[in-house]
Amino acid sequence: MSKKTAKRMKAAKELPCVSPHWWTEKEAVRYCRERKGDSHIGDFALCEAFNQNGLPVKIEWVDQQTNPPSLVWKLLLPQDYEARPGMPWETELWFSSRRLDVSWPEDVVVFFWGPTMKRLWPTEEAEPVTTEQQAANPFAPPRRRPGPPPEKKWKQVVVRELLKRAKVGKPLPSAPEMLKFCGSTLDWESDLKSMQELLRVPVRCGISSGLAN
Repeated sequence: MSKKTAKRMKAAKELPCVSPHWWTEKEAVRYCRERKGDSHIGDFALCEAFNQNGLPVKIEWVDQQTNPPSLVWKLLLPQDYEARPGMPWETELWFSSRRLDVSWPEDVVVFFWGPTMKRLWPTEEAEPVTTEQQAANPFAPPRRRPGPPPEKKWKQVVVRELLKRAKVGKPLPSAPEMLKFCGSTLDWESDLKSMQELLRVPVRCGISSGLAN
């Protein structure tokens, strides 16, 4: 397991047991199939997300050994369990134990962490998680704002900030720094590539050397 995956699994252990962000297996499978446009590819991607990329998955079942019977839940770890695609006409995956000392309870219900699903396969309506949010909690739900996202005005905001900095002799900021600025100013961030392309304009125009006075 990579260090990045291990970090995500550590954060996953702190997720709440009860939350509307836990999706049923059918919801998760259908969502991934729709995003991928194919049932086989969608199921394979969902399995890979759990097996290799730390997608949080939990199971719940009724423990009949207690008196009275009790509802039990458990977070699945990729080093203990493996997910495999199911049949195309089914809306479920197949989970199996990787070790003999790890059992699979009977009559379990499987859940997937929805915010991570949306981050891996975003919809058009979901706004990107900011750099600070991702660093603080890789499983944080995507933030949403009322009304349309500021996709058109963010460039104007960035350019005004660059001109402001150039007038006082400050150096041209980096793309990650301006992403953070947009996150705090607009509660929204563009993608890194778009920001890098926008920052090339001040360099060509001489703003970075303070020629905008």
